[in-house]
Amino acid sequence: MANPDIGTIACPLESGCVGKVRQYSRGSRKLYYACKHGMITPNLEAGQQWMRDNMKPLEGEENPEPARQPEPENKPKPKPKNWLSALLEDDDE
Repeated sequence: MANPDIGTIACPLESGCVGKVRQYSRGSRKLYYACKHGMITPNLEAGQQWMRDNMKPLEGEENPEPARQPEPENKPKPKPKNWLSALLEDDDE
């Protein structure tokens, strides 16, 4: 079953072709459009931004802007202590 349509977009591959914009329901939650050329998913953030900027929301849509998930922060993981560093470090300080 296809995801629900959230808008339309003019296909850049052919003049006059209009695609239906949808959003993946799982995983990346990226926008994509389906037209007579197939299912096209811009993978880079610039392509996703282009889709958000050029998409025409469907009539009656309360929230035409799809929900964006915050990007996870890349925090470095602390290195596990080995037995030698545990003996040499002073934990009292």
